[in-house]
Amino acid sequence: MTCEEMIYNEDYADYLINFSRGLIGAEELYRTGCINQLTEKTAIFHMPSSEDYLTNLERVPYSFIPKLFGLMDSSNMEAIGVKQIQNPNNVGLTGKNVIVGFVDTGIDYTNPLFLDENGNTRIGVIWDQTIMGGEQKDSVPAPFYGTVFSRDEINEALKEESPYERVPSRDDNGHGTFMAGIAAGGSNRENDFTGIAFEAELAVVKLKETKQYLRNYFGVPDDVPAYEESDIIYAVDYLLRYARLRRLPISIFIGLGSSNGGHLGLTVLEQYLSGRLENAGIMVSAPAGNEGNERLHYAGTLEENAEFQQVELNVDNGQEVLTIELWGDSPATFSLGIISPQGDRIDRIAPRFGQEEVIWLPIARSTVYVAYQLVETYSGDQLIFVRLTNPTPGLWRFLVYADAGKQRTFNMWMPLRQFLRPETYFLKAEPENTITVPGNASLVMTMTAYNHLNGSIYASASRGYNARNQIKPDLAAPGVNITGPGLRNNFVTRTGTSVAAAHCAGIIALFLQWDIENYSIGIFYAAQIQSLFLKSAIRDAEFQYPNPVWGYGIINIERVFDGFRVTNFPV
Repeated sequence: MTCEEMIYNEDYADYLINFSRGLIGAEELYRTGCINQLTEKTAIFHMPSSEDYLTNLERVPYSFIPKLFGLMDSSNMEAIGVKQIQNPNNVGLTGKNVIVGFVDTGIDYTNPLFLDENGNTRIGVIWDQTIMGGEQKDSVPAPFYGTVFSRDEINEALKEESPYERVPSRDDNGHGTFMAGIAAGGSNRENDFTGIAFEAELAVVKLKETKQYLRNYFGVPDDVPAYEESDIIYAVDYLLRYARLRRLPISIFIGLGSSNGGHLGLTVLEQYLSGRLENAGIMVSAPAGNEGNERLHYAGTLEENAEFQQVELNVDNGQEVLTIELWGDSPATFSLGIISPQGDRIDRIAPRFGQEEVIWLPIARSTVYVAYQLVETYSGDQLIFVRLTNPTPGLWRFLVYADAGKQRTFNMWMPLRQFLRPETYFLKAEPENTITVPGNASLVMTMTAYNHLNGSIYASASRGYNARNQIKPDLAAPGVNITGPGLRNNFVTRTGTSVAAAHCAGIIALFLQWDIENYSIGIFYAAQIQSLFLKSAIRDAEFQYPNPVWGYGIINIERVFDGFRVTNFPV
């Protein structure tokens, strides 16, 4: 079986691992599966799945299991300085000679917004992960799986009466097309629409949806779009290889988020992005998430003399599977007891390395799986992973214990709201510390959304800071009732932090264009670009900054260049 076949095959599980090629003792892994080494530290394994993959955290650390991601959406250009900077009498930036990369649901390549003035496509490449078995092309990098379509192929398809017979990649959802239009679409005078980096080259990855075994693992319904962490890493890797081939800077947009993990910026995806962002000419924009008022995060502290803290969780009718992660701050050691709505009681499960319990509750007729990782792989904190199968609707109580000491703080998270029933929630939830992956990575531009018409924050936007009090989100951008391209060449309205991140991706493309046109100043790295935009943000005198809601304020590219003028840099 080929590596590509393993990636699509439901009998093979996917793992994300910090791994060095040629590691002693790894011969069996190479023999039975596929290993793709993306960087010196990051590898993706595709191995035959075991019978006990739902109860294997003793053997396979939780960090190695790909997390599931959902889509982050439910007169804006003037508010963030774009119209002023696009003006040829000012700086005149258009995104020319810059790539804007999209990791999303694909793109409607037939939409006129993605054509140049001569009617040719501005899309340099589409990698469609959903179309298996494509042929390699010399003009674009080879993907690990799926099918790539080059600029020439797209242009040939556009000449056909039935273009999708030649290039069959479609955006069936519309999310990717909308975000690409905001960040890098052209003009439509009839609808008074112009994208931000309207002369940029687009590079698009259409993500395939996750394998069924991970849907089952995290309890994600079959009719809800869900995407695998491993496929997102492959997508970013491909966009970076394409940018190197074109020898152009790239602004990457990731339109998805996940609530799994310790919210520390230490998932494999976030570590991978942090490493890649140490190179010049690359920037990644991501949504903060839309989980702020969904009641899916609990923050707890055991007082010095308290034996335990009770956490109450309501489970909705029809919630077939529910996963909960408890992350306990080191150095305290935590343990758990559970009481079902019918009174079934699981007494405190003693904390031990590799402790795993599968418990049947006869009255509730539910199965409870509890696994302890006393020292989680990347954070060093403790993880308690709970999976309820067929949980009885009603009030579940979790008794959180900790050993003696003063530093006894913990957090509990459930998956994204879109993966859950609407009335599954913590009774005493905490809206802060709800930034989704990859938004906790330090060098990623993590964007929250606000209403540019009345100046208010988007009520559902996730809030910072992260679990170690590092500042996120970074900035705010328009993300409420924004108009952009839909499918079938119409225009639609969307709201969410992914819309804000699309604004940021386009703005960063404009900055990268200016940077390469003024290379005598120096080529800027991600940390420098991030700092310039944070310093130049619009801030309200009534608030203190940074703060968990707005980050450092509202993004504004015109103010960035005002700063350069003050320091006498040529603009």
